[in-house]
Amino acid sequence: MWFEPGSTDWNGDADKVYPVGFEKPPGAEIGSKNHVLNDHTYCCQLGTHVCDSGEPSTDLASECLEWHQLRVYTRAADAKRLQVPFMLSEFGACLTEASCTQEIMQATSVADDVVAGWAYWEFKTYEDLTTSAGTGSEGFYNKDGSLQEWKVKALARTYLQKTQG
Repeated sequence: MWFEPGSTDWNGDADKVYPVGFEKPPGAEIGSKNHVLNDHTYCCQLGTHVCDSGEPSTDLASECLEWHQLRVYTRAADAKRLQVPFMLSEFGACLTEASCTQEIMQATSVADDVVAGWAYWEFKTYEDLTTSAGTGSEGFYNKDGSLQEWKVKALARTYLQKTQG
């Protein structure tokens, strides 16, 4: 079972991230082999001023990085306390190269810091009604079907296919 905290802070502190409210995984015990703590991180969650254009401003790179660190490190600590894996299943959801590359690189680097699994928000646009992109494509493909190569490059990571031990 995948479970996650609410995506909004109910205390009104946009720049705060509180530990997940679960004392144990829902319907299970600490260390459940059938649970994964899931969360999202978007710099736009930091406040409305961050995404006036619809995407995080590159001028706010340091604030965005601090936000991703706060969000992801808090959830990684929650997962450790609950003894379940942590997965960052939603980040990015962006449209333009400079802002999107910054958002992707920051979120994935922070997830890598805590050895969390991650998945970019959207592979291909399927008239998603939950997005704020309007007619834009937050996925890997432009409307004409061409690949957004810069986005794929920002998401690419090297990894060891085989190791000793």
